Amino acid sequence: MSCTELDLVHDLGSFADHVIAGDVLDHSEAHIPLWRLDAKKSLSDFKITVTSKSGGTTTYNVHKDILATGARANAYFVKLFTNSPGPMCQLTLAASAATAFPVFLDFCYSSEGKLDAKTHIGAALKYIAVYFGNSALFENICAFIVKDLTWQTAPTYYAEADLYDLEKLSAAAARMCALHFPSADHDELILLKTGLFSTIIESPHLTCDSKLLSRRVADYCRAHSAELTSELLLAITPAKKMPEIAPKEALYLYERAVLYLPQEKGRGSLRQRCMDAGNPFIQTWLKRALWLDLLPCAGDITTAKNEHVIPGFTTQSNLQTAGVEAQQVL
Repeated sequence: MSCTELDLVHDLGSFADHVIAGDVLDHSEAHIPLWRLDAKKSLSDFKITVTSKSGGTTTYNVHKDILATGARANAYFVKLFTNSPGPMCQLTLAASAATAFPVFLDFCYSSEGKLDAKTHIGAALKYIAVYFGNSALFENICAFIVKDLTWQTAPTYYAEADLYDLEKLSAAAARMCALHFPSADHDELILLKTGLFSTIIESPHLTCDSKLLSRRVADYCRAHSAELTSELLLAITPAKKMPEIAPKEALYLYERAVLYLPQEKGRGSLRQRCMDAGNPFIQTWLKRALWLDLLPCAGDITTAKNEHVIPGFTTQSNLQTAGVEAQQVL
């Protein structure tokens, strides 16, 4: 073959030369997952309506073949499409799961199986993987969480794992919170349910200076004052882990002990630890409690309480308890 023949360029025309004007499709949106396009343009054949438990409803125009076939198929939808010929379904999900749902759809529609996971929806995506029977999503989200679960993210995972009853994730996050309790986000820890917070304090993995722990516990009690009970206070103020009380929190915790733990006495009790904290103010308060206990008139005691002489003490019996202890230690 001559060089002239090799260099020859044949003009075979373009696609547009062979179609009627207007029949050339626009591929500018080819990179967008089909469910995100207009239902008519994407030829959607099914609708999923998701209602968030925190409020709000969103409808997704999806495709049966994508959700029920291939490497990222969902057992839930295979069964649904097989047994129900209807054009739609309705789902009610917790707020974070509702937020994670479009991320789940993107994963199902992605040709590479790309998962755009984030900490705040990590547990929700694991729940979705289990609920819809998507093994590929389960493997991907678990791989993400293993890398993402640190002391910074542990409180978020702990709260979310509890919401979705993900026991192993909950245990792993609780352990991380306990191991790094002093460094963990204080505001996030305060938001935890009382049962979750007490589990951290009771954990054998808890590592925290006693006085710092007392400050964290006092802040938690303030934030959850309406939920405080004798059982909870006992659980989050154990003498073994909190032998010393921060002087600044001694009076506040002493008041809680008087109100919720009236039967707890002796060495190691929360009240005794508070009195041993070295806060000069608590000694002053106890002296005033003794003085108030000796007042002849209940009206005088009420007046004194209203003037915040003994903040937190609300009954005569509480004042008498404080007075007895004042006599013992002063």
